[in-house]
Amino acid sequence: MRLLVFPQYAYPWNHAVVNTVFETLLPARGHHVDMIRPMANVTGITRVEAPWGGTVIGFPDEPLGGRWHNMRRSARLRRWLADALRMFADRTFDAVLVRNDLVHASVAAHEARRRGVPFLYQLSSPDAEFTITRGRERGGLAGGYMRVRGYAGLAVRRRLTRRADAVLAISDALRRHMVDVDGVSERRAFAFPMGVRAGARPDDREIAAVRRELRLPEGRTMVFSGVLDPVREPAWMLDVFDQVRARIPDAAFLVVTYQSAEDERRRAFESAARARGGNVCVVGPVPFHDVPRYLCAADVAVSPYRPMFEHAVVSPTKTLEAMAMGVPVVGNLEVVEHQLLLETVGGGLGVRYDVNDFANAVVALMRDSERRAAMGVAGGEWVRAHRSYDHLTDFLEQILRSLGSPSLLREVPHVP
Repeated sequence: MRLLVFPQYAYPWNHAVVNTVFETLLPARGHHVDMIRPMANVTGITRVEAPWGGTVIGFPDEPLGGRWHNMRRSARLRRWLADALRMFADRTFDAVLVRNDLVHASVAAHEARRRGVPFLYQLSSPDAEFTITRGRERGGLAGGYMRVRGYAGLAVRRRLTRRADAVLAISDALRRHMVDVDGVSERRAFAFPMGVRAGARPDDREIAAVRRELRLPEGRTMVFSGVLDPVREPAWMLDVFDQVRARIPDAAFLVVTYQSAEDERRRAFESAARARGGNVCVVGPVPFHDVPRYLCAADVAVSPYRPMFEHAVVSPTKTLEAMAMGVPVVGNLEVVEHQLLLETVGGGLGVRYDVNDFANAVVALMRDSERRAAMGVAGGEWVRAHRSYDHLTDFLEQILRSLGSPSLLREVPHVP
C-alpha cells in the first residue's frame, strides 16, 4: 500500500512508534510510506528523500506558546501543510494516517476525502483532557484559556474521530471511552497500544559493565525510565526510594531519561535527589534503542502514574519495556492496563498509588530473587509474544487491508 503519514513528531526524531513501525517495519514489508511532518533546523518547506525509500516534506518545528503565538502558529501550520500537500499532488495514496495533532488531522481528513481514500486517526494521548486538567490546576486567566483550548480541542477531536474510517486508540480503555463517551463507532475503533522493539537481552558481561560503571548493587537497584515531568510527580519516586533505603540502606535508584543535563525538569529532580542523599543516578539522554542495557542493570522497575483519567487510559510504555527485558515492575492499578500486565500476566506487582505500598512492593521483590526471576520470565514471554512491534504491525496491516470493506473491518478484533 501507499501511505501518507503525518507522524506529529519532527524529523528526525527519537520516537519508538514512528521509527519502528512507520519508518522501518511497514517499508520492509513492501509498503511505500511518505510523510508530512515538522522538521528540525529548517525555516521553510523542505523535501527529503528518506532512508526507508519514502519522501518527507518538512516544515519548521514551532513549539506552542502563548495564546496569540498559538493562533499565528496554527495559521502558519495550515499554510505549510497545504504547500506540502501540493508537492504530493501527482502521487496516489491508498490511505492517510495521522497521529494526534488536531491541525494535522483536520487537514489530512479533508485531503483523504478529496482523494477518496480512507482516513486513519491514531490517538496516542488524550491531549485535550490533559490541557483541561492543567488549566484547572493552574487557575486564573491563563488556566481559563487552557481549559477553553482543551474543550475546543476535545470537540474537534470528537468530530474527527467520528468521521474517521478507523480510530487507533492508545489502549483498550481509551478505545472503550471513545466509543461510550465520544460517540465513535465501535466497528471502527481499535486499540493500538505501545510496544517493544524486537531484540535480545544484552549479554551478562555488558550488564555487569553498566553496574560497575554506575555503582549499582546487584539485587538492590530500583529503576525508572522516562521523562521527569511534573505531571508524573517525580519527587514522589524519591519519597518511595527514601522508604526503600530505610530498610535496604545500600539500595540504588537509577533513572534513565531522554532529557539532557540542561533540561530544567531533570535539573530540579537531581537537585532534590542530592538534598535527600542516597545513591541516585540519572543517565541520559539515552536513545530508546539503548534503554534495555540500563534496564537490565537494575532489579525492580517502578512505573507510577498520578491517578487521573489521562493516566488511567495510557499504554504504559516503560512497564512494557522493563517486562520485555525480564525486569519485574511495580506499578499502580489506577492504570487500567497495569491490571492486565502485572496481575493477569504476572509481570510484577500492582498496588495503589501510595508511597508505602510502592516501597513495600519494591522491598519485597528486592528481598526475593526467585520471585523476581519468575515474574521476569512471565512478563518477558507475554510482552514479546503480544506487544512486539512486529506483532502490532501485523495488526495494523490487517486493519489497513480491511478498510475498504465494512464486513471485513467488522471481523478485525478490537485489540491486537
